Amino acid sequence: MTEPSDKTASSAAASAASMAAGGLLLAALLFSSFVMRGPVTAVGPVSDEIRSVLGIGWSAYGFLTALPVAAFGVFSFAAPWAVGRLGLLGALVGALAALTLGALLRVVPDWWVLLAGTLLVGAGIAVMNVLLPVSLKTGWPARAAGLMGLYTGLVGVSGAVGGLTSAPLLDWGGALAAPMGFWAAAAAVATAFVFFASRSAAASGRFGGAAPGGVGFRALLVNPLAWALTGVMGLQSLTIYTAAAWMPPYWHAQGLAPSETGFWLFVYLLSGLPASLLTPRFMTWVRSEAAAAVILALLYLAGLAGWLAGGAWLLSGSVAAGAAQGAMLSVAFLLMAKKSPDLRRMLGISSMAQGIGYLGAGCGPSIFAALYEGTGAWAPAFLFFAAVIVLWGAAGCFAARRPSL
Repeated sequence: MTEPSDKTASSAAASAASMAAGGLLLAALLFSSFVMRGPVTAVGPVSDEIRSVLGIGWSAYGFLTALPVAAFGVFSFAAPWAVGRLGLLGALVGALAALTLGALLRVVPDWWVLLAGTLLVGAGIAVMNVLLPVSLKTGWPARAAGLMGLYTGLVGVSGAVGGLTSAPLLDWGGALAAPMGFWAAAAAVATAFVFFASRSAAASGRFGGAAPGGVGFRALLVNPLAWALTGVMGLQSLTIYTAAAWMPPYWHAQGLAPSETGFWLFVYLLSGLPASLLTPRFMTWVRSEAAAAVILALLYLAGLAGWLAGGAWLLSGSVAAGAAQGAMLSVAFLLMAKKSPDLRRMLGISSMAQGIGYLGAGCGPSIFAALYEGTGAWAPAFLFFAAVIVLWGAAGCFAARRPSL
């Protein structure tokens, strides 16, 4: 008579264990997002130290800041291949391991070693950029919208912490090894966390398989919606990496200390967290994804104006620009998830949008540098920045009005 009860208890225990393993895995995936922007945004506030120690000019610095973003583009296309061979979680662990190795190499004060490490950092983050949103939608489909907002918010926190702590860590350690080493340690912890959590969750079978079929790049390349989503992702990325690379030098040129430039970069990036979390509700409130894109573009332009005005306007400008960029990133992922009816197409559009998008975004810091150095004035470079924001709004409007892939 007790056998059915025993089976029920056993089933309940197994279900509880599965839920616990799933919760641990979710925590590990979200924690790993903490290392996805900080290693990049940590560079801007210590730009003077980098140029001094390595003996490089602004053009070389522009190349250094563009390299990880370009790597985001190139190595995003490797994500489906990695999933096919290692599974979703195995590919994520491999990406984190590459990021950790690259961050460790950047501790060495040598130009070529720094470039090699930065390339590895970019490659690891590139694969994570593609696979983390896919993992969240695959593992927790009913919570996908909220988790996308939380994920993008945490990515913004990563960038904010990178900008805020870089100069103080340099002052504390007396060398570039301090801020670079901090992110190497954080990446190592994230790698171990995801590895052990993925082993606990492997029995569920929700994440272990390869992507079903091909990702259909050829079909996506002739799809107008795919190109619009690529524009939404790429132009958003171009703004954030150009801002992270060039706003600190601009503020420094206006008389702010390196620690102050890091603080305002922190405010800008941290402001994206609440905006990311509230993006699904914001899009419901405005009742139009196209209207949301226009509002966010205008908000970003207002923030840029506050940055350029300086002084008392730095706070409102940083908050406005930060809220816009945080919500813009959430919009990009929400649109990709909404317009992708299955895992195969989401993996394909995530890889294409971030691959091609980041290749274009990687040119942003270099174009900004060329305009500034070529004219000797900041105005042309910031006009370029403003034009990119306007184009993002247009791409968002177009993508919002197209049917699913």
